[in-house]
Amino acid sequence: MDSFEQDWIIHRLEHVADRLEQARLDAYLRYVRNWKRRLFSEFVSGIVRGIGFSVGFTVLGALLLYVLRNIALANLPVIGAFLAELVRIVESKL
Repeated sequence: MDSFEQDWIIHRLEHVADRLEQARLDAYLRYVRNWKRRLFSEFVSGIVRGIGFSVGFTVLGALLLYVLRNIALANLPVIGAFLAELVRIVESKL
């Protein structure tokens, strides 16, 4: 092995070490090993996802009801009666 190859290997190892430091691998490993912190973090993350899902579903449901109500008010022959009945049923359950 000549000097050039050794310098190249040393340079590559230093580059890999720098990349590992930039990736904060040590902080990630501390996080993974701390099960209490990870459990709390995942619990809070689950709560936030559940709230987001609920809010999103409510907004989309309200938008769908709004569109269906407008279609029903347009007095389309067959669709209007069906949608009017559907909207009446949904509103009575709220």
